[in-house]
Amino acid sequence: MSNYRPVTLTGMPCKVMESIIRDHLMDHLNNNNLLSNKQYGFRKGRSTSLQLLRMLDEWTYLLESGGQIDAIYTDFAKAFDKVSHTKLLMKLKSYGITQEIINWIQNFLIHRRHCVKVNGKSSDWMFSAASHKELYWGRY
Repeated sequence: MSNYRPVTLTGMPCKVMESIIRDHLMDHLNNNNLLSNKQYGFRKGRSTSLQLLRMLDEWTYLLESGGQIDAIYTDFAKAFDKVSHTKLLMKLKSYGITQEIINWIQNFLIHRRHCVKVNGKSSDWMFSAASHKELYWGRY
């Protein structure tokens, strides 16, 4: 069970609020050109499949014109399980996100408990909490 990320089943009011916050953040990031043109995942009209197709087109062009391709592959497995919430909030602030939105996100991230349930068996409870000015995931 430790191979699975916790998934939170949230109620409808929380989902509506998350949607409003997400739309606000994405509008701000897009309107202020704060996202890299190379960012494909989690953006409307820019799927990771589209990114792969564009890379294949570019590589095909390079090979057909006698060019060379060097590629480095990295594995970001569980990368989002290790995101520092403090750094995330600081990054949002540096992008000009309002303090009200940052406060809402911070309150959403701390003191939350999660567990994974597979075939009727549950993992240990995990929680996020503030410690030494850092928000992190830990055992409950």
